[in-house]
Amino acid sequence: MAATMLLGVGLSACGAGGDTAGGGGDDTVDVGYVQLSIFSPLFVAQEKGYFADEGLKVNLENVKSGQDAIPLAASGKLDTVLAGFSAGMFSSINTGLDVEVVGSMGVQPEDRERPPSALLVRQELIDSGEYSSLADLKGRTIGVLGGEGATSAHYVGMALEEAGLSLDDVNFTQVSNPDIPTGLQTGGIDAGFAAAPFWEMAVEDGVAEKVWTTPEGTSGTGMIYGGEFSDSENGQKFFDAMARAARDLQGEQRYSEENLRIIAEATDQSVEDVKSTPLYTWLPDLAPLPDQLATMERTWMKLGALEYDQPLPQEEYVNTTFSDNVDAGQDGSDGSAGSDG
Repeated sequence: MAATMLLGVGLSACGAGGDTAGGGGDDTVDVGYVQLSIFSPLFVAQEKGYFADEGLKVNLENVKSGQDAIPLAASGKLDTVLAGFSAGMFSSINTGLDVEVVGSMGVQPEDRERPPSALLVRQELIDSGEYSSLADLKGRTIGVLGGEGATSAHYVGMALEEAGLSLDDVNFTQVSNPDIPTGLQTGGIDAGFAAAPFWEMAVEDGVAEKVWTTPEGTSGTGMIYGGEFSDSENGQKFFDAMARAARDLQGEQRYSEENLRIIAEATDQSVEDVKSTPLYTWLPDLAPLPDQLATMERTWMKLGALEYDQPLPQEEYVNTTFSDNVDAGQDGSDGSAGSDG
């Protein structure tokens, strides 16, 4: 499954919905996405024909990260990107790239015992008494996907803040999710922030303990439109199809047999793997979360990952128009929220 977590930016077509890349045409939408279950509304909308219902042909193209794909969206080579937010995204916007955040993706569910992602500490440190609280992470090496400028580092920063620490008090190192259990076992890292099922593997193998997870409603991923696409009629059509799919994934519906099959096929997993892994939830209108974006920006400013020192005006890069225009009564909706965001 490691191969599903980090994929090259070759812009090769993905078979999540059967379309092939390079379609072209006024009703063709080219989507860059990271192949993870957190982006399940995309897979569901494609497989169930919701894009087709809007008159769209959607090409799905694997990217390694949002940071890599944002310039492609700004130049029109991609219309939209579904990925985690990063310091690189804010830097790109600051330099004038024409992109904007239009929606959120997965948000942390209520379950704190089996969350979709968690902060782990090496079992040896706990057994020796060197770690007893989050404050004991000071000076430690923490493995995170994407390094200090990525979403996982921001989440760790939230944990550190609870202990009166800052991101400057720890050392970040880039470690992919599948490699975090090994890093904890060998002592290469003292702690790590990992997605399920990898954090669960580390706990089950006795190499680490889960010590923290993000609060309910937290989201660090979303939908980014290129400026040209944002100004087109297809921007709303694409968003409506995505929101329709998000409503199919509310509550326990996300674990329906049909949805599990779709997610499994799109992420190259078995249905049993997906079923046994905690899934995120999604806002039924996929509204963007400006307050959380502002917090992320401040985190990276403090860390020095951004070259500017004043927050960007949010009206320049957050657009709520698409979620505001979503028809609350459209088919596929049960009217319930997956999180209070």
